[in-house]
Amino acid sequence: MRHVKISLLLVLGSLLLAACGAGRVSVVRERGSDVFNVTVELNEDDVAQLVAEALTASANPLLRDPVVDLQNGQIEVTGTHERRDGGGQVNGRITLTASVQDEHLVLQATDINIEGVDVSDERIAQFNNNLAERISGRAAQRMPNVTLTGVTVTDNLLVLTLDATRDNN
Repeated sequence: MRHVKISLLLVLGSLLLAACGAGRVSVVRERGSDVFNVTVELNEDDVAQLVAEALTASANPLLRDPVVDLQNGQIEVTGTHERRDGGGQVNGRITLTASVQDEHLVLQATDINIEGVDVSDERIAQFNNNLAERISGRAAQRMPNVTLTGVTVTDNLLVLTLDATRDNN
C-alpha cells in the first residue's frame, strides 16, 4: 500500500508540475531508499510564462511583454515599462539570480535598469516573491513531503532539484 501511495504522490506531483507549466519532470529512486530525487527542467518559454504571471500580479507591472534569456548563473528579463507620467513606454531589463535558502526558492534582482525609472526595494521584493511563488510554491502547497534542495540556471534551462519522501502513514 505504501508503494502505491508514494507512487501516486509522485505521479500526481509530476502532473501538477507539468500542468502549471513546469516543463520536463524526472523522478529517480535509489534501490532501498525512501527518498525520490525529482528534477524539474524549465526552458526559457516555461520561465517566461511564470515571469509574465508574476509581473501581471502587480497593478503596475515593472515590465510588460517580458522576454526571458536564461544565462549561465542568471536570468535576464527584458521588456517595456509604461511610464506613470504619460511619457509612453521605455525599455527595461531585470537580472535575477536564483538560490535555495531554508528549502525555499529565493530570487534576487542583482540589476534593474528601466530607463528613467527609480524602482523601490519594496517593488523589487514583491516581484521576486511573486516569481519565486510561481516557480516553487505550487508544488510545495500540494505536496508537503517535497523539499527543494537546489536550483541551477544554465544557458537554456532553469533546473530545480527536489527530494520527495515516502508518506509513512
